[in-house]
Order: sequence, then C-alpha cells, then structure tokens
Amino acid sequence: MQAVGFFLAVASAAWAAEAGHESFFIDTEDLARIIGAPDVRVVDAADEAAYARAHIPGAVNVFYVNLAKLEERRKSGSPLSAADAEKTFGAAGIDAKTRVIVYDAGDGPAASGVWFVLQHMGHDNVRVLNGGFRKWMKEGRPVTQDVPKVGKKKFAANPRLDQVVTLDWVKKNKDRKDVVILDARSFKEYIGEEVKGGASRGGHVPGAVHYEWARMSGALETLKPLDEIGKDLDARGITRNKEIVTYCNTGIGRSTDVAMVLKMLGYERVREYTGSWEDWSSDPRLPIAK
Repeated sequence: MQAVGFFLAVASAAWAAEAGHESFFIDTEDLARIIGAPDVRVVDAADEAAYARAHIPGAVNVFYVNLAKLEERRKSGSPLSAADAEKTFGAAGIDAKTRVIVYDAGDGPAASGVWFVLQHMGHDNVRVLNGGFRKWMKEGRPVTQDVPKVGKKKFAANPRLDQVVTLDWVKKNKDRKDVVILDARSFKEYIGEEVKGGASRGGHVPGAVHYEWARMSGALETLKPLDEIGKDLDARGITRNKEIVTYCNTGIGRSTDVAMVLKMLGYERVREYTGSWEDWSSDPRLPIAK
C-alpha cells in the first residue's frame, strides 16, 4: 500500500506540474490539507440525490444544471442572471475572499459548469478537484451524509460577457474561416440519432466540428496528458490561431469542460455558446446538419 501511495503521490505531483494545470485544478492531498479552513468552500456539483448519498465533509451542494437558465442564456449569453448568481453563491457561503474547490464524480463536466459560472461572474479563486469524488474515495478519504450549516455571504456578480456568445453571434460568424464552432456532445447527438434534454430536433449547427468531451477524460486523473489532448485537437483543426466557440446541449457541462481545457492549453480566444443546442434547435427556421 505504501508503494502504491508513493506512486500516486509522485504521479499527481508530476501531473500538477504540467503547464496549465495548477491554475485550474487542485489535487486531493492538497484539498485534504486545507479542508475546513474558514476561507475555503467545497462545492459538490452533483444532483441532490447523489449529494445526499455521500459527499466530502463540509461540502455544499450546487447542482450545475440549475445554473443554466435558457431565458437568460438567450437574452444576454450569461448562463443565469447576475441576481440569481448572487443569490445562489451567496447562499453557498461564497464571497470575494472565498477559495472555492468544486468537484463532481471525477469526469469533469459538472464541476466545470460550476467553475465556469463562478469565473464568468468574476470569481477567479476557484479550482476543480482533480479526479473528483472517485479519486477521493479510492484514496480512502472521509465522506459524510451530514449537511453543513453555512452562513450566507455577499457574492457580487460581475458577468464577463466577452466569454460568451448568443445565437445572433453564431448565425453571423459561424462561417468565418478563423472561427471553429465546437460541438462537445456525443457522436449520436451530433448526427441526430439521439435527442436529449430540452432539445427540439436532432443534429448539429451546420459547419460545427465534432469533438466529444469524453475524448479528454483520463482514468484516475480527470484528464489525459495535455500534450496528448493538444495533438488530438490539432488533428481536427481546432488550433490556437482560431476563435473557438464551444457548445453542448445546455451550454454548461460538456462544453464548459472542453472550454476549460482549451484555456489550460493556452488557447486565447475561447467562448461559450451558452444557448447551445437547446437554443439553436428550438427555432424551426434555423438549418440543422446531420
């Protein structure tokens, strides 16, 4: 067991040292050292049922899907209004001084959704737990069903609208040679064989490049090595000299996971089509491709 633990520690340290990771992720051993600190808030991004079964001690529950309001996404491009963000994150005990650690099962989309909304609203001090709950459990770390009592704090939202695009922007710019519209959903959704969530039709935005979020997933770690992901992206024409606009079904989750990794890789022009396929597919006048 000691040899295995040493191996995991060395591998984790090497992974964290890779360019880009340290600004976005925190490893389990680092979280274990700071958990319970008065300025640290751990956020579980799973649904209420999963949270109730077991979660990291002290974690509050903010289900990532609840942060995507279609009406607001259509209007401004923000996943939800500034007022809703202030209410949600304030109730979770988060203010400008709070260090936020968000986690999901370990796959990435749910945690990335909360990460994206927080930093979109101006809160940069947020990290995703590398390996998530799966790795935490595998290492034998404590879990609980207790719901912590959290005092409300004042969260001030300042939406960064340059990080998002609306339907009108996509219609006007999707055919530009320096723009890649990236579809992060499954291949069956992309070709129209599956229609999920609030989508009205199957298919994809014409001209969109398919890059399923799961291509980036690692085993014990949340991600594969970044250089491997970078080569995969380059092979599909998703290159750093282009503006990348990601979308999925709801505009939060799978597409924010890909967007986060693109930023880790040094892509400077990455934006989120938050309306995503729910928005595009709902207008029968808009063309779809299969």
